[in-house]
Amino acid sequence: MLTPEEIYKNYTKKSIDKTSAVENLISIIENSDNLNTRVESIEIFEKIKIKNKIIFYLLENLLISDSHEKIRIAAATVIKHNYLDRALDLMKWVLLHEDSPNCLKIIYETLISIIKNLEKENSLNSKSILIEEIKKINHNDFNTLHLSRRIESISKKELSDILINYFTIAFLEKVFWRLKYEISNCTVVTLNFIFKGLTKLPKAIANLSSLKRLILRYNQLTSIPDWLGSINSLDYLNLNVNDINKIPETIGSLSFLKELHLWNNKIYTLPNSITTIKSLGILNLRLNRLEILPENIGNMISLRELNLHDNRLTSTPESIGSLRNLEKLNLSWNELTSIPKSIGSLISLKTLDLSRNNLDIIPDSIGALQSLEILNLSENKLLELPETLGDLPSLKILNLSRNNLQTLPKSLLGLLSLKELYLGDNSIKKYPKALKELENNDVLIFY
Repeated sequence: MLTPEEIYKNYTKKSIDKTSAVENLISIIENSDNLNTRVESIEIFEKIKIKNKIIFYLLENLLISDSHEKIRIAAATVIKHNYLDRALDLMKWVLLHEDSPNCLKIIYETLISIIKNLEKENSLNSKSILIEEIKKINHNDFNTLHLSRRIESISKKELSDILINYFTIAFLEKVFWRLKYEISNCTVVTLNFIFKGLTKLPKAIANLSSLKRLILRYNQLTSIPDWLGSINSLDYLNLNVNDINKIPETIGSLSFLKELHLWNNKIYTLPNSITTIKSLGILNLRLNRLEILPENIGNMISLRELNLHDNRLTSTPESIGSLRNLEKLNLSWNELTSIPKSIGSLISLKTLDLSRNNLDIIPDSIGALQSLEILNLSENKLLELPETLGDLPSLKILNLSRNNLQTLPKSLLGLLSLKELYLGDNSIKKYPKALKELENNDVLIFY
């Protein structure tokens, strides 16, 4: 018996005709005990560009009933490339009954290609097919009944999106089991992969054009793919507790992103593009390995919360003073030796945590933080404090413990809103009488 490769060579040399080549390949597929030989025979169908009902029915039978995953994958691949016009019902059935993730991936990709082709076709029949497919959806979370009265007036793009969202969820549920998600208007708006052991992000997510919230915390992801930047509907992205060491430049394409959570990863640097996300209000990068921040971080004008706790920062860009909407800034547990004077420009700042750094001086400009309520300067190397510290009218909690302070500024009496003052583990030999006055004003002082 000829090998599949010999059949292909003879066909290309015109030693045998197409019919004979097909018959020989079918004979090998149906009778050979060699798995690789059968797979090779299936792959040659695509090489010689044969498209007829006999081969399609053979591939269909292999995809539905063959016990070998490699055979089903090979059959599905040829169908994907050569028989999109016949494959819709077959692929829908296989998506529900196949168990192999590798095979399901090809099935899913084929279904998406079919739906996108129908969307592009300029015919009434293609729209009718999309409508009928939506009517056939049998899924508890994809309630399409409310569409029935106006379905004829819905655009092909919207019809296509509904089916793509449906097939995407059907695929992801098969592969990841008990997936958490939320659906609005028959499209997925929230997707939650918490504790799924992911090492790679499923590219199927990129097809969810209405996705707003993507939660991937507590997995084993090592990188963020470039294509994530194409989901420009995202406004919330949570990648906490993974092993990510790099953020792609495409993150800057998420122009509607409001919250980005990357707590407890292995990130060393941030791409400059992240500073172009004008909508970003919360950025959580605590417990990473950042050594430097982008110089133009001040461009992130919507930031309200910036958490950089427990990194390796040695400095902070001067531009940070441009974050006029910032309310919470956590720079604790880093290696900072100084704070820029521009810190005083953060007019909305309510909480500033600079604890456990290597600071030996605080700029006078800190007194300009009129909204500041909590200031933590503990565990640094401070020898003295600026008199402007007493110019903080809103300050309620001041932590100065574990420094090298020998004296305290007299201006502390000006802290009219102060409720708690922490002074322990310093080098103060004699506390000023002003502290007694603070205590008389019901300030709790912890020596």
